[in-house]
Order: sequence, then C-alpha cells, then structure tokens
Amino acid sequence: MPPKVPNYTEVAVRSVDLPTHGGRYAVVPHGDVIDNAKAKLRAAGFTIKQEYYKLSNEGNVAQGVYHLDYGNDPDMGMMFAWSNSYNKTMRFKCAIGAYVFICSNGVVRGDLGSYSRKHSGTALQDVIAQIDNQICHAKEHYDVLLHDKEMLKNTILTPQLKGKILGELFAYDEILTLTQVGIVKREMDKPSHTYNADVNSAWTMYNHITLALKESHPSTYMKDHQRVHGYFVDAFGNLVQNTVHHDEDEEVYEVVSPEPVSPAGGSDFDIDKEDAMSQSLYGVNFL
Repeated sequence: MPPKVPNYTEVAVRSVDLPTHGGRYAVVPHGDVIDNAKAKLRAAGFTIKQEYYKLSNEGNVAQGVYHLDYGNDPDMGMMFAWSNSYNKTMRFKCAIGAYVFICSNGVVRGDLGSYSRKHSGTALQDVIAQIDNQICHAKEHYDVLLHDKEMLKNTILTPQLKGKILGELFAYDEILTLTQVGIVKREMDKPSHTYNADVNSAWTMYNHITLALKESHPSTYMKDHQRVHGYFVDAFGNLVQNTVHHDEDEEVYEVVSPEPVSPAGGSDFDIDKEDAMSQSLYGVNFL
C-alpha cells in the first residue's frame, strides 16, 4: 500500500506551483479552494475549530478538512472537506460531513452532501457555487449522519457477521488492503478507543474500519470512506432484526441474518464509479 501521507501546513498547500497544461485543462488553484471554503463557512456563521491539509503526487493532489464548532451531539461534530488535483488524477470534491470526537474517524454517506466535477471551462466558478451549496445545506446533511450513527449503534453484530463484513470489504469490494485488515482485526481484539456504544454494535465495527482507513492514500481516501458508509447503511438500514432488549424508549437489535450484506452474484454496494461520486461523500477525515 502507499506510504502514509503526513499533514501539511496551509502555506505549503498554497505554495504548490500551478501548472498550465497548455490551456487544455482548467486548473482550480488549491489556494482559491481554501479562500472560498473559509469565506463561505464564515458567512454561514460557522467557526473553524481545527484544519488539516495533505498533499501527494508532488503537491498535485491536495486535501483539506475543517472541523466546525456546531451541534451538541456527544459523539460527532460537523466538518467540511475538499479534495483537489492539478493533474487529472482526481476530480474536485467537496462535502459537508462529520468526524468522531474520540478518534477523528471519518463519517461518510452515499447519497447526499457532496459534489465532484471535472476541471474544465468555468471550473472555478462552478466549484465556488458548489461549496456555497454544500454549506447552505450543512445542517440537514449533518442531521442525516446523526440518524445513521444511531441506527448503527442500535444494531448488534454476531461474530460471524463481523468476519463476513471484514472479508467482503477486503476480498470482494477491494476497499481494504491486507494491512488495513490487520488493523481492523487488532481493533476488534483490543480496541484503541471506546465509541459510546456496545462493543458488538455496527457503529463500533464501523469505527474499527474507518480507523484503518486513515492509512488510505489521499487519492482514494474520500472514495474509500464513501463506499464503507454505503455498505453499512445499505446492509443494516433495512434488515429484518430481532429485539434483544428494550430499555425505556431505546431498542437495541441483533442482526439475525447476514445474507443481505452482499448478494452472491453481485454487490448492492458497488458504487466505485466517478459518476457516483457526484452524489456520494458526506464526510471524511484526513488525519
């Protein structure tokens, strides 16, 4: 797998030389993305608590994430994230999302809260408009993520289903690398964090996996998170479940069949296409 990419300063991201590509490719400067994202967030009343940046491919690929001071959820905060490239290896992407307080793991949703486009023509103007659109709908996107989190917290997994999930994400969907599978298995055996949930919940398993995704390369980081979140929500959002206990108004469920996770002849979670990215990412973490 590619080496882990370190964090960079905003100054380093802005200082990357801007290529011209002979006028054939409309490049969106990393600095322009930073300026417009910060301005739109301030105008919407959001305060940036922390910001992180990564560079790869000699600076041709950049990522930024802003942790925002919003909400009172005990587990997750809101974030805005973007990815940009100078060399056609990746389309510009931006998203409103969430991050887990205890470990800054990324949270991803497969249908709302994101935008991606090719660099061409009026790319910068379109990027600015889409940043603005994402931020305008930030609160509703964040609320959906909170709903997903609670659903996963209230879903209890059997050991067999945990193994099935890990195997499919590695061997079938090819999201996890062998090294990342080892990280997930280590977390399952001896967790580095507690996630304010049952140790056998789908939310805890989800976080074991997103913790491993911190080792993903920036060129695949956002897509990896989007696919993992889509896998979990599609698999467990509509499963037939059995109530294992009821405490006042809270119900906790045990999954009784692993079959809906992925059909034998194909995958309901195969969303590894650039077209799907235009309506994909809810949030990521670049730590």
